[in-house]
Amino acid sequence: MEQKTDHATVVVNPFVIYLGLAAAAILLQRILPLPFVSQSTARVLGAFLIALNFMFGLPALRGMLQAKTSPNPHRPSTVLVLSGNYRFTRNPMYIGLTLMFAGLLTFFEISWGLLFVPLVVWLITVWVIVPEEKYLEKKFGNEYLLYKSKVRRWI
Repeated sequence: MEQKTDHATVVVNPFVIYLGLAAAAILLQRILPLPFVSQSTARVLGAFLIALNFMFGLPALRGMLQAKTSPNPHRPSTVLVLSGNYRFTRNPMYIGLTLMFAGLLTFFEISWGLLFVPLVVWLITVWVIVPEEKYLEKKFGNEYLLYKSKVRRWI
């Protein structure tokens, strides 16, 4: 592949999706507050979700860096990472980021954030994951198609 086109053509950077929807949730919570569980329950549940992020997202990131391939969708993928959490899901980093999104908004009692979780998953799937999958299919061919047939997109 040419160097200029050797990357996924994602619609939006995934961090823009997470940060944009978090900002929208915070704004909506200030304008139109929704009730939430008690503060202590929110803190415990939020911390639990954030901790789960460290079980999914960080090991996946470490695996990509150890394989010397970029986790950045705007850079070339040099190798498929099929070990670690990638044995269970094709997108452990996005699972981790989604858990972090839900965990932080829960911790700070932003009810709107939890309502946005399905929207986050949909936008990440349509705007980021689908273009990444097309790129990986084109770059790695049958090796990626076989992996894709055996491992789920999310969980």
